[in-house]
Amino acid sequence: MNRAFCKRIGVTVIAAASAMIVSIAPAAAITDIKIAGNGGTFTFHDDGDVFEVCDTNADGAAVLGRLYYKPIGGDWYVTEEEEDGGDGGCDKMPHDVNGVGDYQMKLYWLGTGYPGLLQATSRVFNE
Repeated sequence: MNRAFCKRIGVTVIAAASAMIVSIAPAAAITDIKIAGNGGTFTFHDDGDVFEVCDTNADGAAVLGRLYYKPIGGDWYVTEEEEDGGDGGCDKMPHDVNGVGDYQMKLYWLGTGYPGLLQATSRVFNE
């Protein structure tokens, strides 16, 4: 084969391989997720896998953030929960979100007469 022909084949192969590598994108990483309800917020910080529950209403009632988990082929259950209210700042809970199953966040208001009133629900997510 002549040298110029081999060079063209080499360039073509490299270009095709580069196009394939560029088109194979890594799995989309989740970003921070924030849900808000009457009286509070529940936020997932992907950097560090930390969940933060904040009582934002000085009504004397706390808020409760629950993290639900559904393993592959299983049923939903509460894997973590954190309550915030009556103090300064927000409460945090670390939890390693992995790619084996689905997660969902739910925020509840714990007001008098309405213990556990659902305020907000996140989309289902995983890593």
